[in-house]
Formats: sequence, C-alpha cells, structure tokens
Amino acid sequence: MLPRKVRTPFSLYRKKTRHGPDVWYARFWDENAQKFGKTRSTGVFAIGKRQRRSDAETIAREYLATIEFVAKPKGPLFLDYVEKFWTPTSAYVRERVLVAKKPLTKAYVKLSRDSFLLHAGKFPKFQGLLLEELKAGHIRDWMQWKAESGLGARRINATLQAMRVAVRQAVEREELPRDPFEFIHPAKDEPKEKGILTRPEVDLFLDGTFSDPRVPLCVLLAIGCGLRRGEAQGLLWGDLDPEKPLIHVQHNYVKSEGMQSPKSGSARDVPMTSDVVAALALVRASAPRTGPTDYVLFDAGAKSIPIGEAFFRTATSSALRAAGISAKDQSARNLTFHGLRHTFVTLSRLAGLSDLEVQALAGHKSGEMMNRYSHPTQAIDYSEVLAKLEIASARAIKPSTDNPEVTQ
Repeated sequence: MLPRKVRTPFSLYRKKTRHGPDVWYARFWDENAQKFGKTRSTGVFAIGKRQRRSDAETIAREYLATIEFVAKPKGPLFLDYVEKFWTPTSAYVRERVLVAKKPLTKAYVKLSRDSFLLHAGKFPKFQGLLLEELKAGHIRDWMQWKAESGLGARRINATLQAMRVAVRQAVEREELPRDPFEFIHPAKDEPKEKGILTRPEVDLFLDGTFSDPRVPLCVLLAIGCGLRRGEAQGLLWGDLDPEKPLIHVQHNYVKSEGMQSPKSGSARDVPMTSDVVAALALVRASAPRTGPTDYVLFDAGAKSIPIGEAFFRTATSSALRAAGISAKDQSARNLTFHGLRHTFVTLSRLAGLSDLEVQALAGHKSGEMMNRYSHPTQAIDYSEVLAKLEIASARAIKPSTDNPEVTQ
C-alpha cells in the first residue's frame, strides 16, 4: 500500500475580478477528508513583479489558526442501527406495509429486535462499531462467540438473519458500499425431527376422558383437521359451515395483534371427522357465548380473546398422557402441539389421500413443505405391513404336484 501523500496546509490561486487585477485566494487542506475543504480570499491583489505572492502566503498562514474543519458525521453505530431497524415505525417496516404490501407482524418485528439485543448486543467487537466499519470478520467472530457460549444453531441463524436483513437494506439503499454478509453462511443446523402419533396412539387419546372439553378439541383440530395453533385460536363459531361438516379456515389469531388472515394466504376449507364434530358439540354445550363472532376455544375470563398459547401446551401434554406417553417420552420423541399437524399430514397420506388433497387441506404452498411434514417411518405399523408383504410375496398359483415340470 502506497503511503499517503503529504500535502501543504494550503495552496494559493488567483481569481479574476470584474474590474481590476486578480486577487489571491487560499484553499485549505482537510486532512481527515483528504480534500480541500475551505477557501478564503487573502485580499491581496496579484500585481507587481512578484505579484505579491509572499504577502498572500503570510495572510494565508494567519488564517490557519482560525480555520476549523467540522468532521463529517459518520454513519450510525451498528448496534443502534439494527435495534432501530426492528421497530414498528422504522422506514423498512413501514415500506413493507405501504409499498410492498407485505406487512410484517408486530410479533416478528419484536422477536427480531429482542433476539438481536439479547444475543448480539453485548458482543465486545460490536461495541462502538460503526455500521460502515462492519466486516465479515466481525460477523464470523460473533457466530463463533455465540457457539462457544452454547447457543444453538437455530437461534444463531435467527439472530444472524435479523442482522443480515437490516444491513442489506442499507446496501440496497446505497448507504453502504458493500455487503459484509455476502460470504456469510448460516450455522449448520441439525434440527431434531418432529415426533408424531401413531394411529393406535390417536385411538388411545380419543378414548381418554377430560374435565375440560376444550382440551380434546384443540388437539383434534390439529390431528384431525391440520389447523395451525393460530388458526385454532382464531376459529369462530361462524367459521363452521351450518350445512356440512366443514371448517372455513379464514382467521389466524396472533398475540398482541389480534385476528389476521391465515399464514401465507392459506385460507381453505377443511372437512371435520365425526370425532371433531362430537368434540365441538361438547364445547358448544359449555361455552358462555356461541355467536358467529365468538371464539370456539374461548377464554373463560375474557370475551375479546381466545385461549392462550400455554393452554395448547398443557392440552397437548394431557392428550399425550391419555395416549400412554409419559412426559419423559414426550420430550424424547419431540412431541409438541405443532407436531400434531405433522401427524395430520402423515396419517392423511398413509390413509390414501392424494398429495394434492393433503397439501390443500394443510394449507401448504408446495409439495416440498408437505414432505417436510411427513414422517412415515414413525407411523408404520410393521406387523400390518409384514402381513401385507406376506400376501404380496405369496404365489398366486400354487405349484401342481400332478405336473412334474412345475414342481421341478
């Protein structure tokens, strides 16, 4: 790298006047900005044999003591920039609403901000770092720092995404000359496979008894209808078809935001099995309100909201215990409420529904997503399969002992 050229603190040049001789002007060098930053007239006319240059230099040197360059304000601190980026009033969030017509949920914005502050806010190399100074090395060092602290790959990648989106927005706006995330790859994640229930376990759950009729219903809405948790929370009595056993899935309840449309525009109709219809009847009999705009899975203490997320966790645990699955086994098999939706997809495909039917009922936008929700090896009844294989492999026509050529 070539050494920086040393410049004199000022240079002189002559400027013409409308009437009369030229006047000497001085340009003063701003070392920080590496350019001439200010210009002053010396008031000395360029006349005579030497054109009074030395007089102009003397005055310019006197000016040096009074010339002050105000440092050009640099960009924001990296930590401050990302924190403000993930707020409901940021330019990016408002642009998503007004221009892109793809608004972000308040929950997602808050989660991104909280994750960034919690996992990146105290990283030593980020302290006092300007956004424009961020380099790939800083990011890679942070990823290693968090991995060494025991943070899982999934949370590292979620925080990494919060930073990546914010910084790339600055690049796209040409507020940054380069993208430090260009060569940053996510941490390798090996997620544990979601556990599902087998058909016999579902039968055991259906034979169970529950003091609160909302418990089996919220589980059945996932196992039997493939509803997401927010869709089950947002289910209204008016969403049930009055003439056919159908649910018109058209709402998704989001905490702190209220009713939204289903995820990724996945509004759909889902048929109800007789078990779901019976569970709905029990809930209706005990519900304080059953108007078209009232929640099916009501909150006993508040009319304006449905049951909360915690209810789904306890309901799932109760249902799994009724199916003979202990708390220890629930954890070992990674059985969760969301896993019940995986159960719906898997059992539906094994039951013979076409892939297009299952994809439509689950509200998946692609066959790839549907495949991710399918876990056939967990649901196979190997005794039943073996019996079918025995039949399939048996000879259709038994060899005849009367024909020696056949028996040979």
